[in-house]
Amino acid sequence: MNEFENLDKTKLSAAERKAVERFCWEAREGLGEKLLSITLYGSAARNDYHPGRSDINILVLTSTLSFPAMQTLLDPVSRGLRVGIHPLLMTDGDLHSSTDIFPVKFLSMKESHYTLWGEDPLSGLVIEREHLRLRCEQEIMNLLLRLRRYYIYHGGWNLEEKISGSVTGFLENLRVALSLGQEAILTRDQTYEAAEKHGISSSTLARVVAVKNQSPPREELETIYSEYLVAVERAAKIVDSGEV
Repeated sequence: MNEFENLDKTKLSAAERKAVERFCWEAREGLGEKLLSITLYGSAARNDYHPGRSDINILVLTSTLSFPAMQTLLDPVSRGLRVGIHPLLMTDGDLHSSTDIFPVKFLSMKESHYTLWGEDPLSGLVIEREHLRLRCEQEIMNLLLRLRRYYIYHGGWNLEEKISGSVTGFLENLRVALSLGQEAILTRDQTYEAAEKHGISSSTLARVVAVKNQSPPREELETIYSEYLVAVERAAKIVDSGEV
């Protein structure tokens, strides 16, 4: 397995490392010369990865991606999914033509990635500031509309599900939005402090995040939900007005 980068520096478990190595070999065998690179990204390339709980995200970059080529990956992907491996298959053309429509996703990938085979496809990727601002504004405003609709449509019930399912994405978009006026992208740990400076309660953000790990009583959930709405509305105004 010495043709691939060593996974020992990651927080993947021994079994997960073995599964990733097998996937890499099978992808290379199936795709042949069409394969350009294989890159681990997301939490699996950071220190906040939780073995057995976090997804193992892998970018498989190819020169072309025909239907027969995709068929060669059916079994490797099926085996990988059973242990949390989630491949993202893209051509090199897809990658470079999509930074304007998926700027936040690719920025996050650039920040946290580890190329296992081939040339690093992300470090030199150019992502425009205005593309980031527009995408953050769209995502945050869309979340605000969905949160309002969800509350009304569900009669104020099942709020925990909506909070838990949306807060991670919101924090990522907020982090990027608050970074737009900075020389460097804020770390995830710096997001709360930056949010407070822009009129978004950091304690509210902490309470919203905590809902993912515990189930407060309904009365408390309603309060958290209302505070969450205020935070998201404030974030939407910040990005739209260009305050950052």
